[in-house]
Amino acid sequence: MTAAAVPTGEGFESAITSTGHADTTATSLRLPGIATAAVCSIGAGAIHAAATGIHAEHPQLARIFVVVAVLQLGAGLLALVRPNRLAALAVAVVNVAAVAGWLATRISGVSFIDGLQAAESPQFADTTCALLGAVAAGAGLAALLAGWHQAQAPRLWLPSLAVVALTVPAMMSGGTHLHAGGTHDAATAGAAHDDHGTAAAAGDGGGDGASGVEATGNTVHGHDTDAAATGDTVHGHDDDDATTASAVWPRPWDPTRPIDLTGVPGVTADQEARALDLVEQTLVDLPRYADTAAAIADGYVSIGDAGTGSEHYIKYSIIQDDVMLDSSAPESLVYNVDGDTRTLAGAMFIASARPTDDPSLTDWAGPLMQWHNHGDLCWDRNGQGVASVVGVVDATGKCARGVNTGGANPMVHVWITPHECGVFAALEGTGAGQAAVPEDQRVDKCGDGHAGHGSAPAAAPVAKPYDPTQPIDLSGTPGVTPEQQAAAENLVAVTVVRLPQWSDYRVAEAAGFQSIGDALTGHEHFINWDWVNDDTILDPDQPESLVYQPMPDGSKQLVSAMYMLPDTVALTDVPDIGGALMQWHIHDNLCFTQGATPKLAGLVNGQGNCRAGLAKFVPSPMIHVWITSHRCGPFAALEGVGAGQVADGEEHLCDHAHGSGF
Repeated sequence: MTAAAVPTGEGFESAITSTGHADTTATSLRLPGIATAAVCSIGAGAIHAAATGIHAEHPQLARIFVVVAVLQLGAGLLALVRPNRLAALAVAVVNVAAVAGWLATRISGVSFIDGLQAAESPQFADTTCALLGAVAAGAGLAALLAGWHQAQAPRLWLPSLAVVALTVPAMMSGGTHLHAGGTHDAATAGAAHDDHGTAAAAGDGGGDGASGVEATGNTVHGHDTDAAATGDTVHGHDDDDATTASAVWPRPWDPTRPIDLTGVPGVTADQEARALDLVEQTLVDLPRYADTAAAIADGYVSIGDAGTGSEHYIKYSIIQDDVMLDSSAPESLVYNVDGDTRTLAGAMFIASARPTDDPSLTDWAGPLMQWHNHGDLCWDRNGQGVASVVGVVDATGKCARGVNTGGANPMVHVWITPHECGVFAALEGTGAGQAAVPEDQRVDKCGDGHAGHGSAPAAAPVAKPYDPTQPIDLSGTPGVTPEQQAAAENLVAVTVVRLPQWSDYRVAEAAGFQSIGDALTGHEHFINWDWVNDDTILDPDQPESLVYQPMPDGSKQLVSAMYMLPDTVALTDVPDIGGALMQWHIHDNLCFTQGATPKLAGLVNGQGNCRAGLAKFVPSPMIHVWITSHRCGPFAALEGVGAGQVADGEEHLCDHAHGSGF
């Protein structure tokens, strides 16, 4: 054997031609596959090194990541520099151990390592790291078993490019995932700050005041030990603020004040730090969507709930991904509605499908956060094909229109505008959704006398007059359950938003509505007779009747929908949607002309019959929903003859609590 063929252990051997260039056709004794094992081990080590920082809140876990990264990088470099059987053994052993540890964390968790107690779902970064480790282990073991063979110098460019193509995206995405052990990378939005005191942004705090942060000065996150009037908006722990010692939760939230999440029983330092970081980052990142046009351009679409006073824009494409609580890419944006004006109020982070009490959610911020879902909403596609909320399920859990879906995805709010119930507060009414704990244990609501919230028992709700230009609030009626109130409010809100598509009576006529000729009464009813006995009820896109008010100039103002049930439904069998807030009625004393376009032409006589030539139709139970203020509330019947007849034993309802003028 010539000297050139003897493995020296000093690197890859190559024969040098007389021209000074490497002769790629020359051979020497080599360990097949060791170069690939080395490159893959280095890639896996780089991913582990990049992920070390996001595990800093768990020192034990962070140190393990450092050790694994050093071992994988070291073994890989050793195999490149000294490609011998000892190096192949090192690569195989190190990466077998790394892959075994990864499998344990995905199958059952590791109970004795802080941060790995709960099993986690595979994500891109850790899966890529494990894949590279497995290849490194396999190739290293193959090289060890195969032993020395005569071979050409390996061509590393192809495996190196493949490893780089996997490693770089994995290193970048590794910091954006939520882990069951509680890791969250504050750098996901590119902000250069730590949890306790680095300047995160300069300039304004979010245009048009949408974020609730002052529009001048600098936005600073961290401890403020000398909150002098410098023109800066400060977020973090204010050591001079006497209010931060309070253990009451939830606390009123004001984004222009220092963030105070301290002193809440059961919250660990890690959980508090993660929650603080999320709030800080949301204040920085969210104002980019202050204009709804920016949100729409980025793929967000409205779910059509503006009538509730809060309009949600959702980016459906990112709901089921593995990324959660990323302030640079929230699944939903929440805007306050004032007429045609939309003011960005907060983010609604939505998790992929899982229970609301999943440890990956409840362990993240502990008692500071209450995840909830919305399992009672009915969804359908609007005229543009976009999924929109069209109602809530009835007492039997069924939708009058659309399908009941979306309840599998837990969600939580982070507000960038003031909120009396805290920075993570849920909406009220239907918007509060359903949580895994009883209502009196929820920590995302306030003012209800909930035990442990530190709040005084709530006073009886004060009823507000019905004003369709404001958020719908039908509270304050005795005997009405929260579910009935929510259903009634939702019906009104959806009607207020959708019914104006029929504002022009000529559009209604083109769709098949016909006037019954009662304009002289002060209200003119247009009925679509083909829709009365169909399977659609309480749908502003397909109402059975529209009510217009004739105006002095000859125009007609749309004021109400009159929803009608099929004439096969008895008044005693109407659905109980809003409890004492709603009262169905019938008209069994009206006489109509006969023919293709029936007109109201009189009333029955004392024997209950119509005069010759007229007909009394089979009565359908009906109810009004007013999109203009009414002195007897949003579900008021007309007065006089227009009031119709109610069920035996009932009196005509005039909702004085929500009527205008009382």
